[in-house]
Amino acid sequence: MATSNSRLKYRIARCTSEEPDFPVSELLSHSQQTKGWQTARYCDFPQEVCLQFDSPVHLRQVQFLSHQSKIATKIELFTGLAPAGLGHLEAVQFKRLGYLSLDNNERSQFQARELKSVYVDVVAQFL
Repeated sequence: MATSNSRLKYRIARCTSEEPDFPVSELLSHSQQTKGWQTARYCDFPQEVCLQFDSPVHLRQVQFLSHQSKIATKIELFTGLAPAGLGHLEAVQFKRLGYLSLDNNERSQFQARELKSVYVDVVAQFL
């Protein structure tokens, strides 16, 4: 397993929608030029993004950086492990860890992004 302070490598296993100018693949890199992921306009909710790690990892912290004006009302976290010999998403039994809410950002007049850190202690291959 990776060390406790490392960023884990993952791939996008599933995404229910994306805006063409802000594809889910934006979640795979972290730089000043990264634009981030956005759902398709006028999509149905809830929306899902599922990340898959190469092998089971011990997750201790998950971070979310919110757009200054396109803010999720609620983010629910689920994790899962693939059954032995089956590494595909359809075979995974997910467990709900809980949810987090983000500030609506009215106080900053929609100028500030919000970074949320969620501390967990779970072994998972899917998030």
